[in-house]
Amino acid sequence: MRGKYIVLEGGEGVGKTTQARLLVEHLKQANIDAVVMREPGSTPFAQEMRKLILEGPPRSTKANVLAFNAARVEVVQEISQILNSGKWVIADRSYLSTIVYQGHGEGLDIEKVRAVCDFATELQKPDKFIVLDVEPAVAVHRRNERGVTDYFEDMNSQFHDTVREGYKIEAKRMSAPVLDASGTVAEVSELIWEEVRQTINKPSNSKPIEDSELVEKVDGRYQITQAGLDYLDKAVTNTTGNVYAFTGEMSPITVAAAMARLSRRGDDMRVTLLDEFAGKAGKDENLLKRVITAYGDDSVQQLTGMHVVVENASNLMTKKLEWGRLAAYLEQSTRYIYFDQKDKNGNYRYYTPNNFDSTTAQHYTQTMDQIFDRYSEIVHKLTDYVRSNDETPESERDVAWKGATRAQACDAARPLLPVATTATVGIFASGQALEALIMRLRSEELTESQTVGNQLLDEVRKVAPTFFERADKPDRGGATSAYMATKRNNLKKLVEESLPSYSNDYPASTLVDVSHRNEIDIVPYMLYEQSNLSLDEIMKEVNSWSYDKKVAVFNEYIGERLNRRHKPGRALEHIHYTWDIVCDYGIFRDLQRHRIVDGLEWQLLTPRYGYEIPDLVEEAGLSDLFEECFDLSYELYSRLQALGMYEEAQYATLMGHKMRWKITYNARQAFHFHELRSAPQGHPGYRRLINQLHERLSEVHPNIAAAMKFVNKDEDPELTRLAAERYTQFKLQQLQ
Repeated sequence: MRGKYIVLEGGEGVGKTTQARLLVEHLKQANIDAVVMREPGSTPFAQEMRKLILEGPPRSTKANVLAFNAARVEVVQEISQILNSGKWVIADRSYLSTIVYQGHGEGLDIEKVRAVCDFATELQKPDKFIVLDVEPAVAVHRRNERGVTDYFEDMNSQFHDTVREGYKIEAKRMSAPVLDASGTVAEVSELIWEEVRQTINKPSNSKPIEDSELVEKVDGRYQITQAGLDYLDKAVTNTTGNVYAFTGEMSPITVAAAMARLSRRGDDMRVTLLDEFAGKAGKDENLLKRVITAYGDDSVQQLTGMHVVVENASNLMTKKLEWGRLAAYLEQSTRYIYFDQKDKNGNYRYYTPNNFDSTTAQHYTQTMDQIFDRYSEIVHKLTDYVRSNDETPESERDVAWKGATRAQACDAARPLLPVATTATVGIFASGQALEALIMRLRSEELTESQTVGNQLLDEVRKVAPTFFERADKPDRGGATSAYMATKRNNLKKLVEESLPSYSNDYPASTLVDVSHRNEIDIVPYMLYEQSNLSLDEIMKEVNSWSYDKKVAVFNEYIGERLNRRHKPGRALEHIHYTWDIVCDYGIFRDLQRHRIVDGLEWQLLTPRYGYEIPDLVEEAGLSDLFEECFDLSYELYSRLQALGMYEEAQYATLMGHKMRWKITYNARQAFHFHELRSAPQGHPGYRRLINQLHERLSEVHPNIAAAMKFVNKDEDPELTRLAAERYTQFKLQQLQ
């Protein structure tokens, strides 16, 4: 069995040399043969380089990087041979020291330092890093006790502090443990042994050189061996056909790296996979670093996806999380869940900003509790009212009926939920989309956004650190976040200086702009794909046609649609509609999920635009209690505004408060948007708004509106919701 390669790292005076020796003793007691290696050192050439580096004349930082790695090439070759003999190697330092000392400590471009280190160590990477850490005063005391100093130990305290922080950053990036080494020698030795003991039965990070070959060269061409076919049989769904999928046997990061090689290697990708990536599951990050260096971070980031979850996000935060187009989102529904339950600490589900002083926080909590108390009372009374007045026979009041009546009550009570109400959001996105989300959140003024952005970065780095190592670099992600924040603040100042503070224009929806006022103008675009003419030539021909002929082409292009999933072609994407909308926040949060749109932006939330009382609430005689919630909300909002907390004041608004937002979408998207969101099982609030938008669209583009034959205006939403619930129960029964 091949040996393991364990590295002890840390700044000056943390005890690496002593602990490396003790770790070898621990391993011997476990019947594992191990040797200590030192960087730079351990081979004649490397030892001479060590002497030159630590005792030689002054030189540039770049020279240090190259000198360390020149020595490292020899050491890594020696380490690989020792590992092949079955022995373990315990290393006192590694390439990580160069990244930290010369990159973080001496200010070189860290990515360039990484690239040089990767080149020098491509033969062998460590199986495990352990970083030892002590407080600066302890490190200084130990160095002074030792008496002898060298080139780096003589550096000033600021340098050593920077090195210490650099180790913490790199340890987080590679998910390496950082151990407190300030205890006694025996105590620290036990901490290290606990970490190493976990790796004893794990397979080595490197495959032995003598492993059976998975590919072989025959007449200058690669061929897959039987061993390779056996490997592929587990990794892909088809080992010989032209189309195949990955089974999950290989990590998504490895697959992403292999796919990135497609542009530079002409072999079947399965050959590339076997030749360069098979057996490297424990070295994904190092492989990916090389691939990113060669092929660019943006394109490689698009090749792997990641599931992340944000718990306890306010409903203000959920919309910020779901802003990006190229991702998939799911969040807890306000239509089917009662938000009346308290947690184990006796708290309702709402977010409290952590930048409030104690007095403000206490008042905020009291107000939120009062609103949730009233919401809880109303939602249950509405449920009882709906059920007691429903005419469904007792024999038909099944699970589906209970679900439908509960949803009806939740719909009517939802306007009372504060925007501070928390929910869980699930996200699936590419590495690139997640990085963009993180940079945007970190640029926000809202404390919750910044906190979630930093937490997301911490967590995704545990899965794929290489994808996200640039997300907070001062010259990359940090600069992007600063750009966003500066631009937003400058625009805000311009608006304050140049525009009136308040609007008196509150229409529910305004069609602000339409591109291609004449919908028949897109007929040439409809013909383009099937023609051999230029677009200009087609336009000239169509201009000579009669109106009826153009309409006939238009209708033929739309085709016979049998359900709302039958979408016309992309010619319709040349028509755009821009809307300015005022509706309640609950409606907005449902419609904002449509991401294949343009210019979807919203203004700060405010109670200024008012609210509406649902008919069901009035019928149940609960209007006074309903309005009390809005009075409490307005008082809290005003108080936060007076304190200058304009962003945080939004948490005090309710989902029933109206807000202003805008959206632009093309005519093809309009088919999806209008037909889906007018379906009877949808929320009555957004169904009403969509029908208003559709009516206005039909005034300017009657042919397009008529083609949207599945826009629904008539069915009873209560009956349709019940039918949908029963169909869901039917499907569940079929699965049992």
